[in-house]
Amino acid sequence: MISGALTCLAGLNCGWFGPLVPSIAVSQKVPLVEAGSLISVYSGGSLIPLAIGRQLLERFGGRRCLLSAALLFMCGLAVLSSGSGIIGMSVGAAALGVGAGLNGISGTICLLRLATGSSAASLGKLNVFFGIGALLGPVVALVGLNSPWSYHAVYAFGALYAATVFIVTFLAKGIDVRVPPVDATISKFRPLQLPALLYTASVFLYVGIEVALATWLFTYLNASCNLSKELAGWSMTALWAGLTTGRMSAVQLFKYIPARRIALTAMTLAFSVILLLAMHPGLGPGSLGVIFLLGIGFGPIFPTLVSSASERYSQHSASITSLVVTAGALAGITFPIFVGQIFSKFGHRPGMLVLALFSSALPLVFYTVQFYLARKAQRQDATVSAVSGVSVETVGAETVESPECEKGFSTRINSAAGLNVRTERAPVEPIH
Repeated sequence: MISGALTCLAGLNCGWFGPLVPSIAVSQKVPLVEAGSLISVYSGGSLIPLAIGRQLLERFGGRRCLLSAALLFMCGLAVLSSGSGIIGMSVGAAALGVGAGLNGISGTICLLRLATGSSAASLGKLNVFFGIGALLGPVVALVGLNSPWSYHAVYAFGALYAATVFIVTFLAKGIDVRVPPVDATISKFRPLQLPALLYTASVFLYVGIEVALATWLFTYLNASCNLSKELAGWSMTALWAGLTTGRMSAVQLFKYIPARRIALTAMTLAFSVILLLAMHPGLGPGSLGVIFLLGIGFGPIFPTLVSSASERYSQHSASITSLVVTAGALAGITFPIFVGQIFSKFGHRPGMLVLALFSSALPLVFYTVQFYLARKAQRQDATVSAVSGVSVETVGAETVESPECEKGFSTRINSAAGLNVRTERAPVEPIH
C-alpha cells in the first residue's frame, strides 16, 4: 500500500504535467519545448535507482528504499513548487525522478517476489494506483491553474502528499522486504540474449509513447484539434480514466485469458487510436471517447511486459526487471524531447504520425518475443529430443539441460529456483 501510494503520486505528476507545461513556459519565460523537457529530466533522474535497484534492495531492504523514495518525492516537489527558474525546477524534477525510480523498482521487485498467483495480475493491481493518480492529475492541475498560485499550488499539494506518506512509512513497523544476494551457483544473466533485448525494446517503445503522449497530447488537442483548454484537460482525464479501467479489467481477464494475448490486443488498439488521432484531428468533443479507448489500450501493456520478462528469466527476475524498467526510463528521457522537436519544427500532426509509427512497431516486437520465439524454441526442443532420445521437462520459463542429458538422462529443472530436482535414467535407442 505504501508503494501504491507513491505510485499514485507518480501518476498524479504524469497526469498534471501536460496541462501545466504552458503555464510553466509562460511563468519562466522559456519556449514550450524547454518547459516540456522537465519530464525528460524527471525520467533521467530515475535512471540510477532503476539500474542498481537490486543492489539497493539487497543492502537496505524495501522499507528504507520506500522511506528514501518518499523523502525524494517531497524534496523534488517542494523545489518545483518554488518555481525558482528553469534550472532550479530541473533540479527538483531530477530529485522527483530519483524518488519515482526508487519506488518503482523497489515496489516491482518486491511484489514479484511476494506474488503467489499471476505476476501480471499482481503488477496490474500495483499499477492501478498509477492510473488513479494519472486520472486525478488533470483535475488537480485545473484546480491549481484556476487559483492565484497557478502551478505552484499543484506542486505544493504534491509535496504535502509525499510528506504524509513519509510519516506513515516511518511509523510503520515490520514491513521490510529484502532481496537475497545472487546465488553464485545460478547461471549468469545474459542481457544481450535476443529475448532480453526484445523485452527491453518493448518496454522502451511503450514507455516512450506513453510519456510523450502524456507530455504533448494536451498541446496537440488544443492546437491541432481546436479543443479549448478545459476540454483538452478533460480529454487527458479521459486518457487516464481509460488506462485505469483497462488495468482493472485486465486484472480480472488475466484469470481467463492469457496475459500475452490481452497485451497484444491492447497494443493493436492503442496503435489504431493514435493513427486515427493523427489522420483525423478534427474529431471535436468526440475525441474524448477516442482517447478513452487509447487509455484502455495502454492499461494492460506495462504490467504484462514486465511480468512476461520476469517469467521468461525467472532465475534472474530482479536483473531483467531492472534492465527493462531502466530502458523505459531512457525512453522517458528521449521521446518527449524528440517528439517536442518534431512538433516545433514540422508541426503537430507529423509528430503524432511519428508516435503512430512507433506504436505500430510495439505489437510486432512483442509478438516476436512472446509468440514466435517461444514456438520456435519449443519446436527446437522437440526436434532435439526426437533425434537424441533425450526427454527434457521444463518448469517455469526456461528450458535447461544438465550435462547428464548427453549420457541419456531425463532432467526436470525448476527454473524459478535454479535447482535440479529430479534426475533419472531414460531409455536410449541404440544407434545402428
